[in-house]
Amino acid sequence: MICIESSEQQDKRIDLMLREMVVEEGLSAFEENRDYRIFTIQEMADFAGIGFETMRRIEKKALSNFKKHMLELEQNNYGERSTNF
Repeated sequence: MICIESSEQQDKRIDLMLREMVVEEGLSAFEENRDYRIFTIQEMADFAGIGFETMRRIEKKALSNFKKHMLELEQNNYGERSTNF
């Protein structure tokens, strides 16, 4: 039987795998009293079982979302500060 993931299922699987990768590294670093290591895009892609270019697209989308949220926070904080005067 061949099981094909939907795009949404694939995104969820990759997200969970990358979270697991980061948590495992963080716990290992904590237990060994060392700095955490920084993973390359290729290492993350290999861990998640996807290609390098797919991982690059995920990274680009994540950075874009992060920037969007940071700008929203900045605008919200600026609005709060200006009403406090």
